[in-house]
Parts: sequence; C-alpha cells; structure tokens
Amino acid sequence: MQLSAKVYSQKDVKLSLTVKDTRLSRVLEKIESATGCRFFYNSKEVAVHREVSLTTPGSRKLTDVLTELLTTVGLNYQLLPDNVIAITRAPNVRFIPLRGTVKDSKGTPLPGVSVKIKGTNTGTVTDVDGHFQLDAPADAVLVISYIGFQTQEIAVDGKTVLDVALPDELKGLSEVVVIGYGTQKKASMTAAVSTLKGDAIVQNPVANINNSIAGRVSGVLAFQSSGEPGADAATIRVRGVGTTGSRNGALTIVDGIPREFSQINPSEIESITVLKDAAAIAPYGLAGANGVILITTKRGKEGKVQMNFDTWYGIQRPTQYPDYLNAYEFAKTLNAANANAGLAPAYTDEQLEKYRDHSDPDHYPDHDWMKEVLDFSAPMTRQNLTFSGGSDKVRFFSSLGHLYQQGSVDAIKFSRYNLASNVDINATKSTIVSLDIKGTLEVTKNPGSQSGNGIYTSVTKNPPLLNNQLRFSNGLPGNTLLPSIYESGYTRDNKNMLFTQLTIEQQIPAVKGLSLKAVAAYDKNYTTFKQWQTPYSIYSLNADDEFVETKAGVAAPSLSQEFGESVNTTLQGYLTYRQTFGKHGINALAVAELRQGKSNGFQASRLNYQVGLDELSLGSSSKNDLDNGGSSSSYKQLGFVYRAGYDFDQKYIAELSGRYDGHYFFAPGKRFAFFPAFSLGWRLSEENFIKDNYKWINNLKIRASYGISGNLAGSAFQYLSSYGLTSSYGFGGTQFTQVQGVFERNESNPNITWETAKKTDIGLEGLFLDGRLGFELDFFKERRSDMLVAPNAVVPVEYGIGISQVNAGIMDNKGFDFSVNTANTSSNGLTLNAGFNFSYAKNRLVETFENASTRNDPNRSRTGKPLDTQFGLRAIGLFQSQEEIDASPKQFGPLQPGDIKYEDVNGDKKIDENDQVVIGHPAFPQMIFGLTVNAGWKGFDLGMLWQGAAQSSFQLTNEASNPFFNGAKIFREQLDYWTPDNRNAKYPVILPSPSTNSQQVSSFWQKDGSYVRLKNIELGYTIPSGIMNRIGIQSIRLYGSAQNLLTFSSEKYLDPEIGISSASKRARYYFQQKVFAFGLNANF
Repeated sequence: MQLSAKVYSQKDVKLSLTVKDTRLSRVLEKIESATGCRFFYNSKEVAVHREVSLTTPGSRKLTDVLTELLTTVGLNYQLLPDNVIAITRAPNVRFIPLRGTVKDSKGTPLPGVSVKIKGTNTGTVTDVDGHFQLDAPADAVLVISYIGFQTQEIAVDGKTVLDVALPDELKGLSEVVVIGYGTQKKASMTAAVSTLKGDAIVQNPVANINNSIAGRVSGVLAFQSSGEPGADAATIRVRGVGTTGSRNGALTIVDGIPREFSQINPSEIESITVLKDAAAIAPYGLAGANGVILITTKRGKEGKVQMNFDTWYGIQRPTQYPDYLNAYEFAKTLNAANANAGLAPAYTDEQLEKYRDHSDPDHYPDHDWMKEVLDFSAPMTRQNLTFSGGSDKVRFFSSLGHLYQQGSVDAIKFSRYNLASNVDINATKSTIVSLDIKGTLEVTKNPGSQSGNGIYTSVTKNPPLLNNQLRFSNGLPGNTLLPSIYESGYTRDNKNMLFTQLTIEQQIPAVKGLSLKAVAAYDKNYTTFKQWQTPYSIYSLNADDEFVETKAGVAAPSLSQEFGESVNTTLQGYLTYRQTFGKHGINALAVAELRQGKSNGFQASRLNYQVGLDELSLGSSSKNDLDNGGSSSSYKQLGFVYRAGYDFDQKYIAELSGRYDGHYFFAPGKRFAFFPAFSLGWRLSEENFIKDNYKWINNLKIRASYGISGNLAGSAFQYLSSYGLTSSYGFGGTQFTQVQGVFERNESNPNITWETAKKTDIGLEGLFLDGRLGFELDFFKERRSDMLVAPNAVVPVEYGIGISQVNAGIMDNKGFDFSVNTANTSSNGLTLNAGFNFSYAKNRLVETFENASTRNDPNRSRTGKPLDTQFGLRAIGLFQSQEEIDASPKQFGPLQPGDIKYEDVNGDKKIDENDQVVIGHPAFPQMIFGLTVNAGWKGFDLGMLWQGAAQSSFQLTNEASNPFFNGAKIFREQLDYWTPDNRNAKYPVILPSPSTNSQQVSSFWQKDGSYVRLKNIELGYTIPSGIMNRIGIQSIRLYGSAQNLLTFSSEKYLDPEIGISSASKRARYYFQQKVFAFGLNANF
C-alpha cells in the first residue's frame, strides 16, 4: 500500500493512494495518520474488515478518494466539524449537534466524564463544569462512564440537549481490584483481599504511609514503636506473625514490581491492596507466605489537564510520657528511700530548701530535662503538586512532593523529595506503551555524636539535680548532652531511590480477548553517609566557684564516610486471555519473571584531624588512624506464574493459580519449587430463590481457598560451609610474620530449603440495600513448616565450627478478620459513611528446639505457645510483715515488708527460674480493630479513624519499674509505693537502690498493651463552586487534622506501643508523636 498526501483543510486535502487487497480498517488508519482526519463509524454496522483495492491517477481530493473507495463496499460518508468524517451504511444518516451536562446523584457537576457514541471510539469528555458537546447520529446511544459511578447508556432519540445523573457505583459488584499480576472484578473474586483507596490517607499528617494503613483494612496488624524522623515506620504484619524467622514481613509490590513503598508520596497512590490467603498470594511463590501489599500509583486519564496543589503545616509533641519529679521532690523521696534502707538522709533540710526555692541554681540545680531539651512544638510540613490529563491517544500524570519533619531537637531533621511521572500512549488501536519514572531523595540530619534515641535516653534518665547539670545559670553546659547535640559535628544520611519501568501491551485483534504484555523495570538505590565528629567542652565548678573547662567527645576531629549502591532489574512477560461464551466466562494468565540485582558498599574513615576540614584526604596520615572496608553481593530469581479461572453465569466460580519458583539461596538441583493454590466461589445472590425473593440483596458470596506458598529461610549459600579470614597466623620461628589465613565458621547443610506455608481460608461477603451496607468475614488457618532452627545438640569443643541450622520448626497460625461498611446519603445532602474492621491472629509453636529444662515443664515450655510469649515469676502481692516473709519460701536477697512476693509454683520451698510461668501476651498485638467515620454536608466534611489493639503486653524494667535505678530520675506514678499506711500500693517499698528481689522479671511489672486511639481526625470545608468559578479555580478545600490525638490505655504515662527493645522496656525510647496540622487543597 502506498499513500502520499498534501493537507490544506479538511475539504481541500489531496492524496495519492495505491492499495490492493487491503483491509478497509487499515486503509482508514493510514489516511488518518497522513491527513489528521478522524473517522467515526460503528464497527458492528460498518464492515471495515472487508478488503479493498484502489489506485488513484495522481493526487486527488480526499472527498473524491473516499467516494470511490467506500462505494465499492456499499458505504457512505459525511463531513463533520473538527476534522471528523462519519462512515455509515445508510446514505442519509442525520447528525445533530448535541450538548449536555453530567452530574452525580447529589447534583454536583462531574468533570472528566467519558461520553462516547456506542459502538465507536468517537466521543468527548466533560469540562470542569460537567458540560459536553459533540455531533452524533440522531438515533445514536451514548455510553457515559466515570470511575466510581455506574456506566449509563442514554438514547439520543433526536434530542439536542441531554442532562445525565450518574448513580454511584455499587462497590463490590463493578469495582475492579488490583491483584497479583492483574486485575479482577470484586464480584468474581474467590480470594481474600482488602483494598484501601489512596484518597483515604493522602492528607494524614504522617511522614510514612505505613502509619496510615492499620485500622483501615482488615487483616493488617501494625505496631509503631518509635516517633523518630526517618525511623518511625510502623511494623506491619498481614494476619499476624507466621514464622520464627527474620523474614516475617509482607512482600511489598509497587506497580507490579517488588519494591519498598513506605516512603512513597501519598499523593501518588491510587490504591493499596492487601492479599491475604493462598489464592491471592500464590503467584508470588516463595516470597508470598507472609502476605502481599500491592501499591498502585495514579495514572493520567483522558480529559482536560487538571492541576492540584496540596499543603499542610503541623506541629508535633509526644503522645504520652511520664510526669517526672522536680529536684525538691526527688531529694525528699530519696531521703524516704534511705530511711527504708536504714541509711542517713541524703539531703539536709537546708539543702532541700535550696532545691525548693531555687536560690542557688549552680549548686542546687533543678532541671526539667525533657522540657528544656525537647521541642514540644516541632514543625512538620508537606507540599505536593500534581498534573494529569490527556487525550484518547496520550495520557500523563506527574507529581512533585516535599516533606520536612524536624525532630524533637532542631539538630535532627528529615526531608523527603518525591518526583513521579508516567505517560500512556496509544501507539496503535491495539498497542499501549507506558513509561514510568519515580525518584525519591531522603535526607536525614543528626548531630555528629548524638542520636534521637540517645537524646531521649538522657532526658528520661538524668535526675533534675544531677551534679553534671544540664547547664549553669550563665548558660555554660555542665553535661555532655547539649554540646553533643549542637557542637559535636554532624551526621548526614542521604538515600536516593530511582524506579523506572517500561510497559508495552499488545492486543491480538485476530483472537478477541488475547493480549501480550512486556515489562522491563530498572531500579537503582544508593546511599551516602557522612559523619564528622568534633570535640566539645563542658564545665564544672571547683572549690573556689570557678568554672573549669573539660574537653569531651572525641579527642580530635574524625571523619567517616560510606557509600552503598544496589541495582535491581525485573523482566516480565505476560500472556492474558479473557472471554465470555454465552454463560461461560474464561480468564487465563501466564507470566515469566526474571529478577536479578547487584549491590556494593564502601566505607572509609580517618582520625585525628589537625585542621577542621571534613575531607578524607585531609586527615592523619598515620596507618593507625586509617580504616576502610567494603562488600558486594548479587542475586537472581526466576519464576513462572499461572492463573486460570472459570465462571458459569457469574454464579459458580473456580480458579487455579500458582508459581514455579527458583532462587539462588539454595543448592543446585534444589532451587526450584512449585506453589499451587485453588479456590471456589458461589454467588448465592444470583440463585433465583434469592434473586427473585430478596431484592435488597445485591451480592452474597461464599468462597474458599487452599494452597501452598513459600518464604525464604536463613541467608544465602547456607548449603555451603562458610569461611572467614584472619591475620593471626604466625610463620618464621622467632622472627615470625603474621599472615592472613582462612578458618571455617559453620558447617554446611546441603538440604536447606524454604519455609512452606499451607493456608486455608473460608470467606463470606455480602452487599445489600443498593450498596448501602456491605460486609466481609474470613476464617483462616495456616501451618508453617520447615522453619530454620538451631539443633539442640551438644558437640565437643574440638569440633571447632558451628552447627548448621535445619528446617525443622513448625508453627500454626489461625484467626479471623471481619469488616462491615455502610454508605448513606440523605435527601438534604448529608452523607454518612462508616466502616468497622477487626483482625485476630494467634500463632502457636508446634515444633521448636528448646532445652529439656523448659521443654519438660508444662509451665515453662515454649512449645505449644505463641511465639514471644512472655515468661516470668508470678507475683502474688507485697509482703505485709516480717512474719509473712519468714513463713514464705526463700526468694532473692534480703527482704523487708513491702517487697514483692512470688508464688512457689512447683512447691519446692524456694523461688527460682523453675517457678516461671506465662505472665503475658507477646508484645506484638494479636488483635487490631478500626472504626472509620466520614460525614459531609454543604461543603463541610468530617473524617475520623479510631484504631485499637488488644492481647498485647509489655514488661517494664530498670528505671521504668524501680525508682532510683542507677541514680536515675523517678516519675510521679512511682510515688504510690508501699508504706505501712499504704499497703495496697502500686509499687513496692522504695529504696535508694532497687533490691535484687524487685528486679526479677515477673507479672508485677507486666503491663497490658491494649489501647484505643483516635488515630486521625480531619475537619474540612470546600468553598462553594459559585465563588470559585468567579476567580477561575475549580475548588479550594481548607482543613485541619490531628494524628494520635487521644489515647486510652491502662498506663497513662507511657505510650502503649512502647516496643520490645531493652531501651523501650526502660521507657528510654523516642516517644511516639501526636501531630496537629492545618492545610489547603486547591484544584485548577
């Protein structure tokens, strides 16, 4: 086929055409490309598949060419405005100019709605006011569609004006859900999946989206143990903890590629999908056993270019913290403790008065370390700008974001910069090419010789009257804390992340419903770390009340730098088929995926700088002051995914899915495994006995699934013996020289393999009252086997190497998750949407290696109990008299009335480790629940998220449990200690140094970690559209929000998500933060 054209106007186009036995559709495509015209036709009426032949003598007018070309196949054409040419079968089809407005059920105009003539690709989209215009046949049918609303088909019937009201979408029926390697309609799914729209979290004043998910969807359990900028991400578990291994978190997928997602800009997120059961996670093979979280980012849509700007500014302060005693109260209480220990008072009455009246602050200091060091109004802000839009040929989305979060001192700063852009191009009528680029830069700034946790350790430990006081009355520091924050140099940690992705999707016209897709992703992450430490000064008073300077910190300036880089590539090939034959529906998917990557790191440092220039080349040249190191690694994974589904009359549904997966962790010949799953669904609501009798039931479905998934265990190459290098070998007699040698660390286990999870799920879901009420309920059970454990074996020291781990651990995990949602709109415009979700997951160790002393003791055995169950002595109160002490079994050290009394569980007349029992739940909660409420009326909107947890506990130790531990400060709660007049006290008798007896791990110090928290509340107002139209802006919304506003828990002075680290148990951790924010959202 040959074609050349000269274009002057639609009616004055000249072209030369030579075609022979070519499909009419292909000829029309070529004419479109050469002339800029657009053809409009109904493919069901116009036989564009017929072959035509034509040769024009030289250049002829387009109208003449079309007449001759179309006459041969019995077709006609009409010229329409905007270079549109209508091809029809009838000779005199009447086209009319049509205009109209599209609104929602509340009468609000909808911009960007697709309005197409049925059977064609011709159409338009509504403008900012919901208006549209197009030329259409008088007997045409318009197809009007918009995300979140039911698609409508409207007959033109000769009308020239159409006003359309789109009803809200029946969620759960037409809703399309992103799943592993594809999408499915919610109504036809047989897997356990929870979804969350990105709009639900976009304006939450948090730095990490991990902290916005828990409580919003069922099946997700979370625990946030820190509020430190850059390190405050909540730990997320899907359906609890299912393994003893270190890889116990969910697999995270961003736009179909395994990636980290916690620092993605919330404004980029379209939806979050949580895959929970075997049917949903089977396509992820040996990476999916702990659940999968899918992040789908926003893409451009056909329509006018839209610009959105959103910003908020907030302040942070700790959620809950102890009320510490001042200097006078501390000193007075210490005197009481000394009296209980039979010691003289630590402070005289004169000294106590000095602490109370603050008349001599340099010798009798009284510092509130928390209030004087920490910023209780630390700023936090975010800005985001997005652009989106496009035509039927090209669509785009771009986003630029910035977040700044100051720590509890202004020397700690966290900043994040996000850039995202994607474009979708209809290269042909059957080909779509997509390009995605996402970049993130995170900058964390800290002092040179101090950290956030270190600061909180000092302010929660140091007593108000510490001799090395915070600072003297003249401002000079008497303690290392302030200069270590502001004068010790700096630490800079920069993280750069680049995600790129190219996708080509090709429909196969010859086979309806068949498509091919190729995806290539290149991701690069690199980090730079630089720490410059300098000496600083502190001061003390000598006997002559003169200030004496002392150098502290490092002896001389030092510099350490690190660089790390990782490159990951992913190649995916898809074959997808979806078709309906009468009442039979078939869908099939096959994917081949190759992932590989490399990483390397380098570190260098120098000590004893003589000049304060922070460059590696300018430090000491002594070999003793130099150090460097480095490492590198690579990996590869190959998998083949399949999914095949069948439904009959959208009533009976069956699906098979799985993955044949291989990984470099394991020995050759043992690297591949097969992870299959199957699921069934029955839509009872489609049965006549429900469909005909219970019109209020829109959807009622029961489903079940069973399958096997995997989880990587241990580390790479454990099938080989591991070796190390040492320089301790000497050769050469008395004049020996140290040389480098090799030693064996651990023996190999050639049979090492992955963990295997066998999962069962039974679910019921329903939708009622035209979508106003819906629920989902799932019961699940999992057996995790082949977990790596260390054998309980004793070998002679001559064996010389460590014993390899073996795949022998077994754990069961079971529970249920439930959600119910309601959406209502009243006649006066009031909207009220609410949802409640509840998740319960409890594991049990079936097989693990433990020593005989605990395994054979039913009270102490770890086998048969949840992972990380807390054991200790059972406290039965406080001793009330010396006689009671004398009559009780021997405990720990000298005792006195007011000491903790423990139960002699085994009856051997002594209290020791053999009397330990279960004293609490694991720290990670076994229950999570959430309540969301959203209301709107006349421009005002209110949203709330209440989130809670139960069946969690934590153990207090050291300063958090015993006053004056190592001289540390005490808090007001601890004043409720035992005295003869206060026998039902919360704390034991107070002593200047805690007794051995009171420091035992016991139920006395075990605290309930259950809580209910107002996680987020937001109040907004959207300025009326009438005002906005006059100033040329689509909409402006003003809002105020708060995060972690209220917390209700058993211990009012500590945040219930205290954590399980040794520092957390001492209440020496970076406190969780509440945030108050005000913001603006504008659409243009």
